[in-house]
Amino acid sequence: MTSGIHPAAWIPPFAVGVAGAAAAEVGLGLLLYVPSGFLGALTIILCVDMVALAAGLWSAPREVAPPWSGVRRAWFLLLITYVVGAVTAAGWEVLGGLASSRLSRGLGLAFLGAFPLYGTGLVIGASGSGESDWSVRTGVPAVIGAALGFAMVGLGRIGLRNAPFFYVAGVIVIAAGSLVQSRILAGKEDRWRECAEQGVAGGGPAVGPQVPSA
Repeated sequence: MTSGIHPAAWIPPFAVGVAGAAAAEVGLGLLLYVPSGFLGALTIILCVDMVALAAGLWSAPREVAPPWSGVRRAWFLLLITYVVGAVTAAGWEVLGGLASSRLSRGLGLAFLGAFPLYGTGLVIGASGSGESDWSVRTGVPAVIGAALGFAMVGLGRIGLRNAPFFYVAGVIVIAAGSLVQSRILAGKEDRWRECAEQGVAGGGPAVGPQVPSA
């Protein structure tokens, strides 16, 4: 039995792209409330965020057989990072701005940007587990979602005073994406087991379909 592309397969990476871009831009805006050294601060933040994203992509679980527990753990970790980001953004005014000290800048950079982008890399990398043509099925929707996330933050009229809104919205978007991903994985697991049973019935080895690793 051949497995086709699930019609909703683009939704999880798209949702993660939207949330990741929004978190990166809001975190950048909050952390750049600094009286001097704008370009230097911008460079450091962007470098740390991109390294975190790359680390997530590098360490993403790539499983070719059920139960895909690593993929589900990646989604859960990403959700937690956005909850922590929402709490950090909510405490922005209480802390007197995230640029008031080196400690607050470091914590803000970690909780508002680095951790969410690390989780984003984990999920984007894991979402292509067991799939061929990863760039089309996962990478392209994620980048388009990122463009939408940037537009939502930059062109919206919410403003940084309501920065926690973007992280809470990210939690909702990620939860929706994880539900779609769960349904896709459930369908893949059914097909995998069906192929395994057909292999047993035909006298072949009891293995699932051969899927190229990501």
